Amino acid sequence: MAEFTGIAGVSRSLRTLLRDRMTNPVAVTLAPPDVTVSGINGARVNLYLFQVTENAELRNQEIPGRGHPGRYGRPPLSVNLRYLVTSHSAIEDQEESDLNAQAILGDVMRVFHDHPVLTETLTITRPAAGTVGDPILDISLREEFEQTKMTLFPASLEELSKLWSGMHEVNFRRSLVYEATVVQIDSQAQRRLALPVAARRIFAIAHRRPEITGAWREPAPGETVRETRVRPGDPVVIEGRNMVADRIYVRFGDLERIRISPASSGRVVIAVPDDTYPADLDHPAPRPIPVQDRLQPGPLLVQIIAEQPVEGVEGALDRGATIAEPRSFRSNQALLELVPEITGVFPADGTAADLLRIDGRRLYHRDLTSYVIVGDAPIEVREPGPTDPWSAPTDTSVQVPLSSLATALPTPPAGGESYPVTVQVNGARSSADGISFLFRP
Repeated sequence: MAEFTGIAGVSRSLRTLLRDRMTNPVAVTLAPPDVTVSGINGARVNLYLFQVTENAELRNQEIPGRGHPGRYGRPPLSVNLRYLVTSHSAIEDQEESDLNAQAILGDVMRVFHDHPVLTETLTITRPAAGTVGDPILDISLREEFEQTKMTLFPASLEELSKLWSGMHEVNFRRSLVYEATVVQIDSQAQRRLALPVAARRIFAIAHRRPEITGAWREPAPGETVRETRVRPGDPVVIEGRNMVADRIYVRFGDLERIRISPASSGRVVIAVPDDTYPADLDHPAPRPIPVQDRLQPGPLLVQIIAEQPVEGVEGALDRGATIAEPRSFRSNQALLELVPEITGVFPADGTAADLLRIDGRRLYHRDLTSYVIVGDAPIEVREPGPTDPWSAPTDTSVQVPLSSLATALPTPPAGGESYPVTVQVNGARSSADGISFLFRP
């Protein structure tokens, strides 16, 4: 397998091939077209590797016949090389100079046409190209599964013009593009080997996974709308099918799952966890939820998980033995929206020169954007600076200046104008719940 030297090995092999097989040998250089090669005064042909692309067909393929078929994860890097080929006459300003350059270019094309594949059987025949009898193919490419093939790439005049326009110190020169495929560079990362199968295990699963058909906040007396906006502590109704198993769990967001009784009726009522997990069939007492794990305002996914023993057979070449293992079956996810909650506004009235404090739950989180909304005027909740008069925001209390209300809201009448107050966190907006602020002039 070629190492990282394989790319340079292709360039060296092409240079040796041209030196050995051209009818009228000339100097062969490997340099950018805008670089003058020192020590070269006569006619020459230049090969410039200007582009390296990954070979998509071999991207995930291991070398056939090499390695264990159970190994995976580290196929070689297979790349294609594109060369810009230009020819130069010994003297560039004579009448026949361009004709000489054309003849050199034709000689190069004839060599690549006669020897399109760089095989290990190609040997050096001219002492000027190297030791006679040695392989033309560079040592870094020998014993490779994939052989390097040369193809005249159909580059348009526009593509060639773009290449030459990027080199400001040289003029456009007649040139060709040849593509060499493929060079494979072996990975040095450690490969993984799958362990052999010691025992066969076959399971028969007849249990259907649970399915949620709807989830909403349990309606208060007199409510008819199924509200999907919930607050921590609100009871949530989950309806669905296949909710009977040995163990049934409910999961809110990324919290730990909560075990509930099997719901033969297909209906579950459970409160949204706040700062503690409720007592359940696995935990007889409530458990605290770490502060960093508590649910925050925004989209809230709800899922039912059914755990059921599944029977199977385990064995090698014998008839096997009956076994049973618990398997989890996860339902689809229902979407709710967790919203902040306001419990009080202080003061109840004031002017644009005052500060407004809002108390409640889930009002602020340092990683989420929060707004206090008076009427339809939003005020962003911010950490106070050195000279700011408001208090630092917390999960249960935020304070904002009302100065922006002077331009965001109409000038209030002499007795003031009452506006509802809400809080929006992470796009989830609290309910007004009759809480308002009297804006006075």
